[in-house]
Parts: sequence; structure tokens; C-alpha cells
Amino acid sequence: MGAKPQQPEQKKRKLVCENNQFNIFFDELTSQGRTTIRDYLVVAPKRVASNLVTGVAILPIVDGKIGLIRIYRHPIGQYSWEIPRGFIDRQEVSASAAGRELKEETGLDCKSEAIRSLGFITPDGGILAARVQLFAATECAKEREYAPAEIGHRELRFFNIQEVEEMIFRSEVQDPSTVIAFFMYRRFENQALDGPV
Repeated sequence: MGAKPQQPEQKKRKLVCENNQFNIFFDELTSQGRTTIRDYLVVAPKRVASNLVTGVAILPIVDGKIGLIRIYRHPIGQYSWEIPRGFIDRQEVSASAAGRELKEETGLDCKSEAIRSLGFITPDGGILAARVQLFAATECAKEREYAPAEIGHRELRFFNIQEVEEMIFRSEVQDPSTVIAFFMYRRFENQALDGPV
């Protein structure tokens, strides 16, 4: 057997810009004593919880239908169908952040016992120093009428399971948090119907 490959070592880190949510760094990385990259881009959120969790995304379910928000995404120059998501606040527990984002972005409320973790994703492990924890809110109720909560938010619409699946396969839903949360929820839902695995 050959020698175990070494992971690159960070030699220097340079802050190149920041805003209220993110620090942007250029890292100098070496591998086996040689400089390999001088400007490796790392985007690091400023608020980080345990396990590098910086954000949450929550799949809202009302009467068996999935709620999606139509949001204009400036970086790609088009609208996207997505589940509610956002950053965690300082000292906030992930499940509480998910419930808060759900209420802020949709007007829906869900009791804490009906919010279930679906696991974690790394949205882009090559650049973003962050994880997103995914949730499903299985028994949502309308607390108030939908009103766009953020810039670019357009509408909230409910789709049945088959419609969402077809939207994903037609690439009408491309957001990774939404796609993965949907399929994780479907797996958990199927396991619950089939009984213990």
C-alpha cells in the first residue's frame, strides 16, 4: 500500500472583503511542502453554530402539499422555486431558526414537535465554509396571509408531491436545499408508511 495522501495545509489567510454576513478570504495552500494555490477562495459566514451549521432550510407541508416560494435570484438572473431558508441568529438552535424562517417568509406556523430534521448539506464545499441543516414542517397552519418578506420574494404556492417531483426533473426547481429536502422527506415519509426499517 502507498503512503496516505496528505491533506493540503493552509499557510496564510488574507481577508479580501466582508459584509454583515460573510468574510471572503484568499487562502494560500500547500501540499507536501510545495505551494499549490495562492488565492483559494473561501466564503465564510460570520455566524456559525456547532458542526459548522450557518443556515437552515425548511420544507413546509400543509394538508399534504408542499409550499414553495418563487424568488428572484440576482446572481443567476431568474426566478427560482425554493423552500424557506436563512441564517441562524447568534445563540439560536437550528430547529428554532427553521421555525422562525418559516413564519417570517411564509406566514405559516408549525409546532416544534412537528419540525423534523432531515440532515445536513454542504451547499458548495469547494468554496463555502458552511453547512445547512434541513427540516420538514409536517403540520403547518396559516398564521397570517403571505406577504413577501424579502427582496425578490414574489409568491407562495402549494404543490402536490407529484408536481414538485416533476418540477425538479424539468429543472424548474434547482435550489439544492429544496431538492435534497424534498427527496429526504419522501424517503422518511415512505419509511414511516412501510414501518420500521
